[in-house]
Amino acid sequence: MQYSFITEQQELDSAVANYKNKSVLAVDTEFMRRRTLYPELALLQIYDGDGICLIDPTLDLDLSSFWQLMENPNIIKVLHSPSEDLEVFARHGNCTPAPLFDTQFALSLLGERNCVGFANMVEMLLEEQIDKSESRTNWLQRPLTKAQLDYAAADVFYLMPCFNIIKEKLNDDKQAIVFGESAVIANKRKYETPLELAYLDIKNAWQLNPKQLAVLQQLAAWRLNRAREKNLALNFIVKEHILFEIAKTQPTHFGALKRLCEGDQGLLNRYGKTLLNLVKIGLDKDEAEHPEKIQRLIDFHGYKKTLKELRAELEKIAKDNDIPLDVLASKKQMNQLISWKWKGKSKFDEGALLKPDLMTSWRGEMVKHSLKDWF
Repeated sequence: MQYSFITEQQELDSAVANYKNKSVLAVDTEFMRRRTLYPELALLQIYDGDGICLIDPTLDLDLSSFWQLMENPNIIKVLHSPSEDLEVFARHGNCTPAPLFDTQFALSLLGERNCVGFANMVEMLLEEQIDKSESRTNWLQRPLTKAQLDYAAADVFYLMPCFNIIKEKLNDDKQAIVFGESAVIANKRKYETPLELAYLDIKNAWQLNPKQLAVLQQLAAWRLNRAREKNLALNFIVKEHILFEIAKTQPTHFGALKRLCEGDQGLLNRYGKTLLNLVKIGLDKDEAEHPEKIQRLIDFHGYKKTLKELRAELEKIAKDNDIPLDVLASKKQMNQLISWKWKGKSKFDEGALLKPDLMTSWRGEMVKHSLKDWF
């Protein structure tokens, strides 16, 4: 398996110019996510069926031509389970690869179990066993070892023949579904939670009353904004359970806050005054400004009956279209639709929240007639 390790601008420009004439490219990325909110890009891999290029993005290279290549509508980009890769492209290249073919999703559409890993796919389709010992390596270290480079090259080398096998098994309608699903995933990765809604992602927030939620809303919005500014993982700002306890008990002085912060003096020194101020802002909110108490679907009357009926209808649709039910709609996706129907549509319609998967893209087209009462 031969590959080129690109470290010079001229090499990159030449490779991209060559790839522009191809119809299909196998693509992968290597990145690190240690203490950061966003992924740190460490390597780009690309294969056209003839030559493999490994591009070092940590060097002073102008990658604009590569990002443009990823958005070339005439070239299919093949990735395996690309959700995090798409975040890399959005963050570092401000681009969304399209058209995009996700081999993992395509396998699930063919009836394989969900989330088939890359190594398992290669073994299943090519009867090859690949070495995954470098999967946890430090990709930001330099120089990269030969073992690391071999591993990275293998990811795209084996991806291309897997794509060719999978594509042959899919009719035109199912190929369209794969491309449609890739667009859905890309759209989700581009979405950023509005700061004022960050509190909805805090575990057990449903246990809090509106006054406590007003405090949690301030805390969660500040933490998310701080994490974005500093590119730090959320829990490296303040741990989630500490935010919850602060919102629940609403401390107004350092002694009470210190107990909730589990004696973390560094946290208190950095953010103690800020946290107390955020509590005060939340407590000073008029009652009319308090968020509504969060209702869990399980607490709604008739939820289980409704979920059962929705599932039965979706089973019929899946069977009629010869696709697995869990590909058409997981339980989470069913719950998204029920939430949209029962909890109000305004936040979805305003774009603050993503619309349910079952109302968008290929799923929306497939179910809209049978589920017209839900739309």
